[in-house]
Amino acid sequence: MYRNKTSVALKKELGLLGSFSMGFADVGADIFLALGLIAAYAGGAMPLAILIAAGVYVLTGLSYAELASSIPVAGGASVYGERAFGSFAGFIGGWGLILDYTLDIALFAVASAGYLSFFFPVIRESFALVSALIILVLLLINLFGIRESSFVNSILTVGTIVLIIVLLGVGLGVFNLQTFLSGLKPIEESPGIHDFLYSITLAMVAFIGIESISQGAEETRNPEKTLPRAHVLAVTMVVLFAVTVSVVALGIIPPGALAARADSPLIAFAQALPFANILVIIVAATGFAICFVSANTGIIGVSRVTYSMSQHDLLSRRFKWVHKTFRTPWITLILFSSIAMVLAAVGDMFFLGELYAFGALTAYLVSNLSLIKLRLAEPNLVRPFRVPLDFGWKGRKVPLPAVMAVVGCALMLFLVAWLHEAGRNFAFLWFIVGGAYYVLYQRYRKTDLAKRFNPDRKPHHYASH
Repeated sequence: MYRNKTSVALKKELGLLGSFSMGFADVGADIFLALGLIAAYAGGAMPLAILIAAGVYVLTGLSYAELASSIPVAGGASVYGERAFGSFAGFIGGWGLILDYTLDIALFAVASAGYLSFFFPVIRESFALVSALIILVLLLINLFGIRESSFVNSILTVGTIVLIIVLLGVGLGVFNLQTFLSGLKPIEESPGIHDFLYSITLAMVAFIGIESISQGAEETRNPEKTLPRAHVLAVTMVVLFAVTVSVVALGIIPPGALAARADSPLIAFAQALPFANILVIIVAATGFAICFVSANTGIIGVSRVTYSMSQHDLLSRRFKWVHKTFRTPWITLILFSSIAMVLAAVGDMFFLGELYAFGALTAYLVSNLSLIKLRLAEPNLVRPFRVPLDFGWKGRKVPLPAVMAVVGCALMLFLVAWLHEAGRNFAFLWFIVGGAYYVLYQRYRKTDLAKRFNPDRKPHHYASH
């Protein structure tokens, strides 16, 4: 009934706009939900929290640009980690991505429901159910073989960029410097050191998704040149928009107004602008569309990561199984969409946000460490794009930004683990389960290989060779 289609190559259909759109449709969508989460804890210090998180994002984006151009295959952190440090590091990087993409599905389904509730307020009465139903719809679409369209992604990306520019233009016309300055207080006074550090971890939510560009590497034309340009362009646009929108918004409305609509903060922003009756409708429709697409990107992303990990013998071969009729990876689609439905139904925005940052930061840390290791271990690897600002170490050139990114990601992970008890416990359980699975599956593989290649020999004899 089912078969594996490992011999079918992906079509190279993505140019610069298509590759950039894969990243921006995922990362850019974060702007439509992250502002409310950050404002709830950072208050008037929201732009500063965003800038700190942006620093880690920019440094990591440079690492991904080099890695994706020199190793242009799908899999992202899983592939980079395995090549640099071996199978366990590849598994940890991929396992973090699986968590990240599964949470992406849940988080953006909730955000989609939030923006959709503007048109249908009754949704607020059954918010969890509607969020889960959105994931169910996406699951059915993907099971029946409807594929992500680069053209649709590009149209939505261009439309979102235009909308944000319009909001900023109109907002600057009514921006009140005194309103903005009134929210700037000593951090220890407002919001307080603890809440400010908490807000920085939530600010990472605004900078998650750069991995999506790497996942499309095998479908990108001229990846050696296209991927670095797409990474740099996506990083620049996302940081610029996140910082400017946060500043302009705080010059018009108090942070509490954004926090009150944590699942659809740009609606609160648009409602305070001239022509609000028109802008709010456009914002709500665009917010729903791009968050819906981002949730779909999560479903596609988790299927690509698990498929890649299965090809590298890090996950069961069943994750490579493709449905005979629909030719879709049905097992991974059903499994992780079901987990996402449960998370969307029982988890609130803040819980999902902290877990989202945990999974992404794990993958980011593995990728940055992999870049440094590959610079040392494979100095002759063709690198169409190189992270600048090298320094010499053991006769090799190591990029300073990558070292800074490792430190930044490690500090962020420490903050997330320290400040988010529920997220820490869930993430700890996630990686414990993953580690146990890895050990048991590798033992099973050795036993299985021994039986298949020499059924008369005992497994431990095969291992000794």
